[in-house]
Amino acid sequence: MNKKKLEIYYDQEADVLEITMGEPSPCYFDEVEDDLFEGHDEKTGELKGYKVFNFLKRGGLQNIRIPLPANIEITK
Repeated sequence: MNKKKLEIYYDQEADVLEITMGEPSPCYFDEVEDDLFEGHDEKTGELKGYKVFNFLKRGGLQNIRIPLPANIEITK
């Protein structure tokens, strides 16, 4: 099984949630809904993550779904 690192970061001041998968790489972002952007690797087109602007205004964690299985590491 090919495991990818999943990282979740929330910027409270900007109200932006970022979810990234795999190793960092240069990406381009397409808006798939109002304030929801999907990031893809510039060279391969591989899905690399999401940015959710106005996260709390969109309902916060109640509206987030992450397909499993996912390799999740929680660090301090």
